[in-house]
Amino acid sequence: MTRATILIPAHNEAAVIGRTLLHLSSGLLRGEFKIVVIANGCSDATAMKARSVLSHGIVIETATPGKCNALNLGLDEAEKDRPVICLDADVDVTLETLLALIEPLEKGAALAACGRMDVRTCDAHPLVRAYYNGWKNNPYFDRGKFGGLFAVSQKGAARVFPLPQITADDEFVRRSFAPHEITYVKRCRFTARAPKTLGSLARVRRRSLRGAREVSELGFPSPERGSIGVVLWRSICNPRNLHSVFVYLAVNAWARMVLACRTTEGNTHWERDLTTRIGG
Repeated sequence: MTRATILIPAHNEAAVIGRTLLHLSSGLLRGEFKIVVIANGCSDATAMKARSVLSHGIVIETATPGKCNALNLGLDEAEKDRPVICLDADVDVTLETLLALIEPLEKGAALAACGRMDVRTCDAHPLVRAYYNGWKNNPYFDRGKFGGLFAVSQKGAARVFPLPQITADDEFVRRSFAPHEITYVKRCRFTARAPKTLGSLARVRRRSLRGAREVSELGFPSPERGSIGVVLWRSICNPRNLHSVFVYLAVNAWARMVLACRTTEGNTHWERDLTTRIGG
């Protein structure tokens, strides 16, 4: 019996999609999950690479780039009355993690579920490593990371799909549910890779901030208030993290300043990290 559908939007991810699918398929029973890769606006061999690794999955190709459009297309292939998992193409996740993630949804205990994201920083610049060390102090992450990997029940999917054409699909989905409707599954842990350079980190932060602003403009304000104060208080309580927290706040402040100075036309640039998409 199919437990859930996994949607993997992929834009020029030939370097990493094979790694992601190999992690995912290890120990996977045929038919246990329906896996749908949506290669969108690709100019590389993403679709071919996905098909070579994912013999029993579905690979959709569309000339239209955009993560939200890709997820909307993928939902048409989803199993009815089963949870839907949204997974970034550059994230490492195991079968055990996915089973833990959908468990509360299968029991009807929540409409959405997220887990804990571990960030691999061993290949990154020291200031990038410091940033992510300070990043951990943000109270947002006390309830897990709703991004990179999350799941919704069929009832939850009906609420958020079709997704609007925005940058931050994950933030839109998160803010579409009340906190009590989202379950943080601590046994669900997945790994993302940090940008290797400070410049790439700044671009990623600008994209994230721009996406959050778009969601707010749609009428979904951020549920977090006073997070900077909490970050500062936690750094005071643990002075060893003071340097990391300073880097974290400085990078975010700089990203906000640059974003504010950009024109609307300039803000449409995707600004994703390319430093981790080499030799995947």
